[in-house]
Amino acid sequence: MKKIMAVYDEDPFYAERLSDYVNRKEKGVFEAQAFTSRECLEEFARTNEVDVLLTGVPKDTDAIGELKNTQKIYLTEDRENRNSGDLREIYKYQSGDDIIREVMAVYCEHPDAKSVFPGLGNRKKRIIGVYSPVGRCGKTSLALSIGQILAKEEKVLFITLDLFTGFSHLIDEQWKRDLSDLLYYYKQGRFHILRLNSVVYYLGDMAWLPPIRYPDDYSQVTSEEMADFLVKILEESDYTTIVLDMGTFDRRVLPVLNVCQAVYMPVKEDPISQAKIKEFEEYVDECGGQRVKERFYKLHVPLMTGMHKMEHFPQDLLWGDMGDFVRGLLKGQRGLWKNENGD
Repeated sequence: MKKIMAVYDEDPFYAERLSDYVNRKEKGVFEAQAFTSRECLEEFARTNEVDVLLTGVPKDTDAIGELKNTQKIYLTEDRENRNSGDLREIYKYQSGDDIIREVMAVYCEHPDAKSVFPGLGNRKKRIIGVYSPVGRCGKTSLALSIGQILAKEEKVLFITLDLFTGFSHLIDEQWKRDLSDLLYYYKQGRFHILRLNSVVYYLGDMAWLPPIRYPDDYSQVTSEEMADFLVKILEESDYTTIVLDMGTFDRRVLPVLNVCQAVYMPVKEDPISQAKIKEFEEYVDECGGQRVKERFYKLHVPLMTGMHKMEHFPQDLLWGDMGDFVRGLLKGQRGLWKNENGD
């Protein structure tokens, strides 16, 4: 059951636009209603439970206090002076996506936040991994292309475990929260779907998580915990597919590989690269990972060429040689991603 968000602002254009954006963008959590008068808000609240009140009216307005069980979040025009006392404030004139993330971050502290959002139940779900012991072989470009193309048909979440991704420059995006925050809450036993929604960004139709802030953060989580964390995200969210770029997550990578239904492995033919692949496969065999090994699909991916500007990076991937390669790769291969029970 969706939670109700009341957007209360004296500017009808702002309230209606923001409500409409929330309803289009945040389909799984909130249903937004726009209000421009105290009387209409009070009348609605008498017959409906308002879970979140997002308001641009002054804090001392009487209507605010009358919604006693509602999480109150104030829209402020002052970017600098926010979060005074127990009253939560977010900047009013930022993007709709940023407002939704801020609302999620506040609401996930509410006692009722964990009571709903069970995910998609029996819907088919999968983790598609991209991994190789070989460096500079196109792993991240391949994973991003797979994610963007699949996102045209289903809900996809892209996650990278790489240490230094360059995303802040390649995608020209800055973020307040990232994978480090989610791992912290997971270790504390406080992770749930609203935590995830407070961190998610979008690249076209594909959702993605900003990577970890500091490499040392990975020392705080074991490979088994990382695998469990990824499965938890998949089970509790409404994403059907996680595309996982394992990057340089080489430390005991087998538990993470084991939760993937398929692992695409870019390779090279030079002697050093082939030696690395052989050594990795020997390691997998020694650790009893023969079943994991059956899910590996070795690929020779095209090199990224012709990219003139960083801001064109996602489009170059999607519509260039890499995108054409991935569309051909994925055609007819969805059967490879079924889990072992055939679901």
